[in-house]
Amino acid sequence: MNIVWATSEAAPYAKTGGLADVSYSLPYALAENGHNVSVFMPYYPQVMAEKCDDTECVYELLGVPLGDGEEWAQIRRHKISDNLSFYFIEFDRFFDRPKLYDWDGNEYSDNAERFIFLSRAIMQAVLALDIKVDVLHSNDWHTAMCSVYLKSDLYNTFTNFSQTKSIITIHNIGYQGVFNKSNLYWTGLGWEYFNVHCFEFYDQLNFLKAGVLTSDMVTTVSPTYAEEILSPEYGFGLDHPLQHRAVQGKLRGIINGIDVNEWAPETDKLIPYNFSPSDLAGKALCKTELQKEFGLDVRPDVPLYGVVSRLAHQKGLDVFITCIDEMLKEDDVQFVIIGSGEKWQEAALADYAKAYPDRFGCHIGYSNKLAHLVEAGSDFFVMPSRYEPCGLNQMYSMKYGTVPIVRSTGGLEDTVSNYSAKNINNATGFKFYDLYPAALRDTMRWAASVYRNDKPAFKKMITNGMTTDFSWHHTAVEYEELYQHANTRF
Repeated sequence: MNIVWATSEAAPYAKTGGLADVSYSLPYALAENGHNVSVFMPYYPQVMAEKCDDTECVYELLGVPLGDGEEWAQIRRHKISDNLSFYFIEFDRFFDRPKLYDWDGNEYSDNAERFIFLSRAIMQAVLALDIKVDVLHSNDWHTAMCSVYLKSDLYNTFTNFSQTKSIITIHNIGYQGVFNKSNLYWTGLGWEYFNVHCFEFYDQLNFLKAGVLTSDMVTTVSPTYAEEILSPEYGFGLDHPLQHRAVQGKLRGIINGIDVNEWAPETDKLIPYNFSPSDLAGKALCKTELQKEFGLDVRPDVPLYGVVSRLAHQKGLDVFITCIDEMLKEDDVQFVIIGSGEKWQEAALADYAKAYPDRFGCHIGYSNKLAHLVEAGSDFFVMPSRYEPCGLNQMYSMKYGTVPIVRSTGGLEDTVSNYSAKNINNATGFKFYDLYPAALRDTMRWAASVYRNDKPAFKKMITNGMTTDFSWHHTAVEYEELYQHANTRF
């Protein structure tokens, strides 16, 4: 199949979250399976840095209609293999910025115009490069307009799109691209598109809603999350449109994979000692190095809990901050945390580090090397998310023999098998269900009890997690089947 993948970010070129990981790894896996994959995204010169040198200009004057006028962009390419290329839409007025979507926590005021332009430019680029598209796969609100354009009279008569199936993947429904309705002007579409079956959302434009209602198939990044977003609690106002698609059989959850080459304790060059399911000696040494790195007491016997997370409401770290106060006062445990985000959470973590320097360490910010060390050296990895579309760290943790402690939601529910005496042959972690401090605290204490008092069961959980296959191969196969069965038109 000829697959066009539309995204606002892809690792390693530009990344703010999991979308970037998916937008490289899944196209790569599909290309390995023999499909021709073209990934389109913006060219961010300030963000891409050295990656700019790897691209070549393949089309100099790409006309992109915008409002009543036309803008001119370039198309750059980074060819990965014979059947995988990354194409970058170069237009400095919109994309030559220090960050992708916002500055100092404030979204760029022209984000509607920027990503209308991106979607229109992708459609124009397909025509300019003469790609015959079997599958047009857009991602989140930033490229949701591609699905709308595909169904519109602006593009549905072109032979390049005559057999195209459209897919949109929701990576996080909390972000929908909601803007003033006056921005419809930039799309080139008429006001007939401003209705409840397309853009209209409480008298505003909602790009994600339009993509959901015009795509041939809608996916999200785990089966449980696909169910959760049908409810008012998790649907963020789109539960009714998604229920409509689900009734039509057009909504499906497919769990993400992880890069098993980057996240492999046997070969990871970012950790001081390598290890494997059959030889865990290196993991114990990594724990020692982690304790030293954060200035904790070097003790192999103490349960060590790790966290790598954005400090945001979604991640539930406010509950974690509340519940560990009692544990630090009463329990013989250690914590290490890497994160940044809400300032009050950063301050609270820094206060714990000052009050308990031998048992609590934190790094405000992000370090890939430290993140790998936390995954390798911790005994437990804590993820108390309010909602988690898929989650990657619980899978990284299991590959590194670090037992996850998670709230049962979204992809955490789908990827972690809860510990019990009856389930020890399959168990990979500990789950809790109600997000309040006592529930998380009791679960962490439960995990510590198993760690201390049932060594064989704990080691079995480590082995179960490390030998689970989280590679992108399974995800790619599921998407191939989805592409084959998607209807080309309603």
